[in-house]
Amino acid sequence: MRKKRRKSNWRPGQILWPLLIVNVALGLNYSKVTSIVHARAAGVPPQDQERVQGILESMANIPCAKVDARKLESEVMSNEEVDSVELSRHIFGSSWLKVRYRNPVATLKGRDGVVLSDDGVFYHASIIPSGLPVLDMPASGPPTLVTYAGTWQPGSIAMLAGYARQKYAGKDIRIEINPRGVVCLNIGSGRVILGSCDDLDKKLKTLDSRLQKNPQELDGENMLVLTLPSNPTIVPKAVEKKP
Repeated sequence: MRKKRRKSNWRPGQILWPLLIVNVALGLNYSKVTSIVHARAAGVPPQDQERVQGILESMANIPCAKVDARKLESEVMSNEEVDSVELSRHIFGSSWLKVRYRNPVATLKGRDGVVLSDDGVFYHASIIPSGLPVLDMPASGPPTLVTYAGTWQPGSIAMLAGYARQKYAGKDIRIEINPRGVVCLNIGSGRVILGSCDDLDKKLKTLDSRLQKNPQELDGENMLVLTLPSNPTIVPKAVEKKP
């Protein structure tokens, strides 16, 4: 008895159409028709626009798919003031570069042009805003240990600098870290001993509360010790031990 052949449901279009779509897509991506013609950048300050624009122009006449985004982003980030870069592009000849720059919150004493960013990174800044707090550190660099507990915490110091600049605008602000790691906040002639960066938010809340009750508390010859925010004390500046 003869077996019936199973009828195939295969159609040529099932393979041809996907292949055609893939070929068209590859052709568009790698064709000179998709070359970058318009390149724009956002977030670039005037002092860095010429450099960034020159990097963008290196993409001219290169097909969209052949643009090495990682290489281009690395070139833009060769400027240590740049925090992050993101390049987007499409086959219609346009590209968009989004650049984010670091935000300085303090200058480093004794190092011209070196600043601390709001995320705790030291870098050289081409333009330094006025009124930044001064960070005074040991000549040997950040202490490896701080008093009481913890380690060098640049992010916390950056937060302290940003807080002090906003809270005490117009006053001379100096953040001092001695070789033993003790952090001191100097507001004009006033001096606040913070100790380590631990519980920094609680220490600053205590400081705010005390200055609201007595705005002149730091104007005299005394200093406020907040190493234990639950037990603030006032002591004469003359008795402070110098490292």
